[in-house]
Amino acid sequence: MKNYSIKAPFPYFGNKGRFYKEIREIFVNNYRDNFVDIFAGAMEIPLSLKNEFKNLNVTANAKDKKIESLLKLDPLALHQKCLEYLNYDKSISSSNLYNNDKNKFKEYDKKFKEIFFEICPCCGLKIKNSKESKNKYFDDIEKKALILLFGFGGSNESLRSSFYSIDKHKKLKDYTEAIKTIEVTTEMFDENNIYNNTFIFLDPPYIQKTVKKDKKFIGYNYVTNKGLDWSVDDDIRIIQFIKNNLNRNNVFLVFGSIGNNLSELLKESFKCEFIEKEYNHSTFGKSTVRSEYFCLIKE
Repeated sequence: MKNYSIKAPFPYFGNKGRFYKEIREIFVNNYRDNFVDIFAGAMEIPLSLKNEFKNLNVTANAKDKKIESLLKLDPLALHQKCLEYLNYDKSISSSNLYNNDKNKFKEYDKKFKEIFFEICPCCGLKIKNSKESKNKYFDDIEKKALILLFGFGGSNESLRSSFYSIDKHKKLKDYTEAIKTIEVTTEMFDENNIYNNTFIFLDPPYIQKTVKKDKKFIGYNYVTNKGLDWSVDDDIRIIQFIKNNLNRNNVFLVFGSIGNNLSELLKESFKCEFIEKEYNHSTFGKSTVRSEYFCLIKE
C-alpha cells in the first residue's frame, strides 16, 4: 500500500504520527465525510488522512504558540533565511557536521542562540540575568517558529543536530504544501462546539496523577509547557463535549495514556471499545516500553 503519511519536519512532544496505521484503520471502518482533530499538535494525523482521502473534509485545531507562529509564515522561506543567517554550507547535512566537526557545529549553535539572548562568546552559554538579544534579524513570530524548526527537541534555543539535510528540506516542503489542503484553526477547546457526521479525534493533555486538594497534576500543560494547566475539570469538559455531540452521526476516537484520569471517566460515562497499543519510546538514548489506548465511541 502506498505510504500517504505526512511527517512533521521537526520533533514534537506527543506526536501521534507513529500511530497513523492504527488510526487510519479505525477511521476507514467508521468512515465519515468530515474529520476533525481537536488537539492536532503537529497535525500529522489530519494531514496524512487528507493526503490519502482527497475528498475528505479535514479540520485541524492546533493550539500551540510555536505551531501558530509557523502557520503565519512561509516555513520554507524562514528555514532558508535562518540557514543564510548562520552562513550554513548546505553541501553537508547538519547531522554529519555534528558527528565529524563538533567545533564547527558549536559555532553555528552559538550564532543560533544569539537570536534569542545574550551569550558568553567563550562557552556559548546564556549570560546570567542577561537581557533579551538585541538581534533584530528575526521578529518575535519568526523566533517562536525557529525554535520549532531548528531548536533542540523543537522546544528550546539550542541548535539540534538534524536541523538541515536534503531529506529534511523535502519533508518541510511536503508538510508546508499539505497544510494548504486542510482547514486549520487555533481555538481553545470549547465543549459547546457541535459537529455532525464527523469523525472526531481527541488527544487532549494527559493527567497521570492528581492531588485531590488543589487538582494539580503531573504532566504537561495545554498550549505549551509554560501555557495553561489542563485540569481534572477539563477532562470532565471532554466528557461533556462527547455527550453534546452524541446522536449526530458522529464517531469519537479518544487517545490517551493507559490509566490516566480521562480513561476512567470514559469507562464510567460511555459504552466504548478500548484498544491498547504498546510502543518503544526513546529519550536521550534510554528506551522504555509505553502503552497508550484508543477509545472508540459510536452511537
